Amino acid sequence: MSPRPYRMEKRRAAASDTRTRILEATRQLLAEQVAPDLSMDAIARRADVARLTIYYQFKSRRGLLEALYDHLAMRGNMQRMAEVFHAPDPSQSVERLVRTFVEFWSSDPLVMRRLRAMAALDPEVEKGIRARDARRQHASREILRRMSAPGKSAQALPDATPAAADVLSTLTSFETYDALAMAGHSGDEIIAMITTLAKFALTAMPASARSLPVKTERRRSRPRKS
Repeated sequence: MSPRPYRMEKRRAAASDTRTRILEATRQLLAEQVAPDLSMDAIARRADVARLTIYYQFKSRRGLLEALYDHLAMRGNMQRMAEVFHAPDPSQSVERLVRTFVEFWSSDPLVMRRLRAMAALDPEVEKGIRARDARRQHASREILRRMSAPGKSAQALPDATPAAADVLSTLTSFETYDALAMAGHSGDEIIAMITTLAKFALTAMPASARSLPVKTERRRSRPRKS
């Protein structure tokens, strides 16, 4: 190997290490501070890098937050979502979806809680949180769509309507997990409870509640000419 490719490889490795150190510094600030300071200066001090290094790595604060969400997802094994869509039957799809999200939320609950609290005051944080929540709802709808596809067994769950997807998305949300965790339930207990609730809710929903009413605007009738 010539010296030049070797030096380039070393630079890439160093940049990757720096990037990880910055992300971990951001996560630690969220975990340790009641009112986290996620300014570039505070993160630079914690990561022991120059402020410009953060901009070089992430371009902007928004870019840093986007990378942080991905970093948390990797730490929480969200890559296992692929297993949800390859489950052999609808019942297992729901179980895997619940387990994937409960394990993700439980991987760093304090950080998740503080990020969501910050979203109420910080538009950049709110935008990222909303985007991730939308992905969960999309996944819920896709799972329900596959469950109701022609050829599925009698165990198939209701059609992939907005209301049913909303129910499944709500049950697998951080807020649901956090309420049960704060009540003293273990991860396994939470998985069992949410799975039971999800299956019951989806199969027990009356047909009238499975879809959202479509509002149609009534046309005003024109007065007849005399």
